[in-house]
Amino acid sequence: MNKLASRQVHLDFHTSEFIPGVGAKFDAAQFQDALRAGHVNSITIFAKCHHSWSYYPTKAGRMHPTLNTDLTGAMMDAAHAIGVKAPVYITVGWSAGDADEMPECVARQQDGGIQMIGGVPDASPSDKRPIVSWKFMCPSGRYAELIYAQTREVCERYPELDGLFYDICFQPPLCWCANCVAGMKEQGLNPAIEQDVRSYQVLKWTRFTSTCTSILREYHRDASIFFNGGAELNHKEWHGVHTHIEMEDLPTTWGGYDKMPVRAKYFAALGSSYLGMTGKFHTMWGEFGGFKSPEALRYEVASMMMYGARCSIGDQMHPSGLMDMETYRTIGEAYRYAEQIEEWCFNVEETAKLGVILSNRSEADEGLTKMLLECQLDFDIADPTQALDRFETLILPDSVVLNEESALRIQSYVDRGGSVLLTGSSGLNPGKTHFQLDVGAAYQGPSLYENDYVLAGKSLNAGIVTSPFLFYEGAEQVSVKDAEVLATIYEPFFNRTYGHYCSHQNTPYRMDPADYPAAIRKGSIVYVAHPICSMYFRHGAKYHRDYLINALNLVYRKPVMRVSLPSCGRARFVYQRSRERYILHLTYAAPIQRGRTSVIEDMPPIYDVAVELTVGSRVTRATLIPQGESIPFVQSGDIVKLTVPRVQGHQMVVLDETRR
Repeated sequence: MNKLASRQVHLDFHTSEFIPGVGAKFDAAQFQDALRAGHVNSITIFAKCHHSWSYYPTKAGRMHPTLNTDLTGAMMDAAHAIGVKAPVYITVGWSAGDADEMPECVARQQDGGIQMIGGVPDASPSDKRPIVSWKFMCPSGRYAELIYAQTREVCERYPELDGLFYDICFQPPLCWCANCVAGMKEQGLNPAIEQDVRSYQVLKWTRFTSTCTSILREYHRDASIFFNGGAELNHKEWHGVHTHIEMEDLPTTWGGYDKMPVRAKYFAALGSSYLGMTGKFHTMWGEFGGFKSPEALRYEVASMMMYGARCSIGDQMHPSGLMDMETYRTIGEAYRYAEQIEEWCFNVEETAKLGVILSNRSEADEGLTKMLLECQLDFDIADPTQALDRFETLILPDSVVLNEESALRIQSYVDRGGSVLLTGSSGLNPGKTHFQLDVGAAYQGPSLYENDYVLAGKSLNAGIVTSPFLFYEGAEQVSVKDAEVLATIYEPFFNRTYGHYCSHQNTPYRMDPADYPAAIRKGSIVYVAHPICSMYFRHGAKYHRDYLINALNLVYRKPVMRVSLPSCGRARFVYQRSRERYILHLTYAAPIQRGRTSVIEDMPPIYDVAVELTVGSRVTRATLIPQGESIPFVQSGDIVKLTVPRVQGHQMVVLDETRR
């Protein structure tokens, strides 16, 4: 299989039929100059766009009406001539012209209504069209056969094809188009039962992905294939249909800068090849003339690479076929740095002893990992079906449901000396009647209140106010058996209704504590009764984060890494076995929310960052990378202490160990 390229560009080209002279100014030499300026080693080029136009001579589909050349082939040849890969893009889920020609293949709601992202299906042609507005297509019937024919056409036409990228896949999650309804009935499934519809969606997309892959393999055994939309953590059924993973994050507008690390760690644990994707745009896809600063792009690239991800930067070519050289100057500043640091970023192993068992609920998982990242507590993904003893502590955020075998494995891990932090309803049996782990309490039921208040005890109140503070959701109710109470609940007088309300927002608390706790500890298990991880994702209260980290510190006493960075700083510590060295990554930038966009503009240097690291061997040298300068360190046993003189954007420190 082709090795995943490290410095990619995803070149959008969704081009209206109302624009004349499409591709007329494409120049192979200018295209190559852009790729060289950008330090690009792979560029995803277009065969078919969301307008349904093909950019090569096609019999299966329709070539763009104002295009007079094989633009796909010309871009591929130009890229290959300078050693740059050129996988090919084919749209699936959004295809406007095909939606008009094949209305029976447009995804439908149960009532027959058209499924569409943005906009409305029956808008007038003169109405203003919202951004990102397309009807969803269903890969069934005539439309699936069209995609198969176009796939075969591309595979036959281009003997040096590097790979295929199919866009907008596995969406919408449910479909009742005529093809799907007929297919369900053929399978003995009932279109009126949601679970049957979901089952058919899996059958349909499995058929589609396997057919596309089979066609590709007839012609190109080693080409890559990726179905975009199949890299979400809560859709594990699609993780195996690709040759690699592309994590489309666009942090400026799609979830921020802390979404990628947990996904990268998850796919690394699976042994997958993966890349992170950002954009050169100020906002997101489809923006002509929008630019991100070179400094911001360099920071984003470094942030992906510190988590072992190859990189992809989104661009959109002008309909004329000319590449924007300012774009590639900007990309080049980021990728020039990427070239300098690549040898220290890939093929590494986690050193983290803190394991996160994912709930597969994005708000809980991302809320937890955001708190850990802000406190520079490195972590790895733990699988309760696999060995757990390499972790000192496990965290189960908010709503982790364990089967009986996994619960027994975790309890056995605790009995052997491991520790656990649970929050919310994590650790409850699927029916939510009792805890599957011995937390020292019995489960009584969900909160009766939409919010409540917590008074943290001495072991949890470091850096926190000493009065009851607001939690935006109520705690699970438990009765203590043989656990230590760490924090108490103060209930509000009543829930806020039209009949009973107080002031502008929430009801104040009663003066006496409730008879159930907010947090408890039994031995090496700490239970926090609120869904605090999801709460942090939605509200971001510092006291909630500090409260949870105080709880974690009770059981996670020996972090592998301690770093004195502010909350916008990020840190990761890994081991590169092939070179017998440890690598510390430090980043710092402070995103600012401006309208709908998270902007990185100010990256002030952070000086004299104190670092304490746990290693497994004798360190011989500490070196700043890419500067190549040695810095002093002190080692006592397995603890190395050093001070990083300056962090601006991204800084690495390499610890070489004694040759074994």
